[in-house]
Amino acid sequence: MKLKKVIMNVKHSEKRIAVVEDNQLVEWFSSADTSSFVGNIYIGQVQDVLPKLNAIFVDVGLAKNGFMRYEDTIEGKENPDQSGEVLRKTFQKGQYILVQVIKDAFDEKGPKLTNNLEFSGDYVVYFPLTKQVAVSNKIKKEAARNKFYFLGRENTSGSEGVIFRSSSEHASDEEILNELGHFQTIYSSYAKQVSKKVTCVWEANSLYTKFFKLHPANTINEIIVDDLVSIKNYLPMTLPTSVYKGKENIFVAYQIEEQIEKSYKSIVWLKNGSFLIMEQTEAMTVIDVNTGKFSGKQNREETIFQTNQLAAVEIARQLRLRDIGGMVIIDFINMPSTEKQKKISDLLREAFQNDRAFTKLFGFTNLGLFELTRKRTTHSHIEATHQKCLVCNGTGLIKSAEQIAFELERELWETSSSEYEAILVECDRDVANYINGENNQHIKRLEKALYMNIYLKITASKVHYYEIVRVGSEKDVKSYL
Repeated sequence: MKLKKVIMNVKHSEKRIAVVEDNQLVEWFSSADTSSFVGNIYIGQVQDVLPKLNAIFVDVGLAKNGFMRYEDTIEGKENPDQSGEVLRKTFQKGQYILVQVIKDAFDEKGPKLTNNLEFSGDYVVYFPLTKQVAVSNKIKKEAARNKFYFLGRENTSGSEGVIFRSSSEHASDEEILNELGHFQTIYSSYAKQVSKKVTCVWEANSLYTKFFKLHPANTINEIIVDDLVSIKNYLPMTLPTSVYKGKENIFVAYQIEEQIEKSYKSIVWLKNGSFLIMEQTEAMTVIDVNTGKFSGKQNREETIFQTNQLAAVEIARQLRLRDIGGMVIIDFINMPSTEKQKKISDLLREAFQNDRAFTKLFGFTNLGLFELTRKRTTHSHIEATHQKCLVCNGTGLIKSAEQIAFELERELWETSSSEYEAILVECDRDVANYINGENNQHIKRLEKALYMNIYLKITASKVHYYEIVRVGSEKDVKSYL
């Protein structure tokens, strides 16, 4: 596993943490990204129970009702084949229940929920309602594994369960049991609540503690921070930490800012002059590999293979960097050789080894497209930090002035059968020019054909538009003007 350098920009309102491997940014986190509710625990109210869909809809106080699939409930794990009957008996409309968000709302879907709660800490993951004791596979020593199994069985009872994280291996029994006891106390207080109010009772951890759960201390080589005093209590004591004292922003000094800005763009240049085009849609992310300026010194087949190799490594980095989840389709440059296709697949598999998100590679299809999925739990960075253009609604396209003028003309003709004497239209300069025509000949022909006077009120606008403001008698429209 590659050791990481962590760069922390925490002296401003927005706190940011960057993860660097081989001098390249691979992940970053921001306190401004408040769009994720994963891990939060709520007292929610059941809004609907749909046995036919194996789903329960729960109001947890967010913009959309959450939904809980039967297989994500404790009852579903215990009685997988009795969904309809169990749902009707266990959940009723109006009932208040404890639920946890396991996936953020996405598109038209509300957040995904479970009633199988878990509390994730530095050393343990505590399950108050699932009886199990498990140890991280990264802990290899049999003596250590046996010790943790014993600790788990001795310090849980009833329906409780615990998983010991790999970081437990380097902690004292006291530290581990203190954390476990803390979670047990917290859950006990929630379970006793009889609140009839939708509310959040457990908020996911701060940016810092969340970060160090995802990136344990033993995977980090060094930390560089621009304000040590403010976060000293959050940093693992074992890690070498230095303070950045330069005048320019720490992310600028370490070329992090530049890499973040590039991650918002659809074109990604590779070292040899070739490039990727990344298009993120609601359904999937599509990546196209292009040779670009790279012609290569070898034959064409070797040039293509070299470009695809560079692309495979960069694609894995970009998916981590942008935190893109869901289905991903990669259109590598065509390689008839199945041997070289396998080498690209192996290279991708190796490149994803350090990715904390679960990624499944399906390989090349008959059309030569490579399919993979990356687990989605939160919005990607661009979804969390950007909003859709209010004009084009995210399409990147708007209608031309000529097209808007055609639409206005059609609407004017629809008024031809009315008894109005005049009409007032507000529009931008370009639309007005099309409606007026050369030497105002077009608008004169329209007025004659429609038996009404057309008045244009021209307004400065960055987008082409029109709006019919007033219709009526000549006197009414003129007085309005």
